[in-house]
Amino acid sequence: MLAVWGKGDQIFGPAGAQAFARDTGRAEVHLLEGGHFLLESALDEVADLMLDFLGRTIGE
Repeated sequence: MLAVWGKGDQIFGPAGAQAFARDTGRAEVHLLEGGHFLLESALDEVADLMLDFLGRTIGE
């Protein structure tokens, strides 16, 4: 599981992403500079993380 989260998200705070890691035991968490609408402020970085994650995990 990949969780890409805005450090400054006031709706779903970083603790939510960390909960995924705790609950699944295999989540990859990235906390980026930004808020709730992270794709508006960090689209390229999020897309790169997603493509990298998919490239490493598809077919597992």
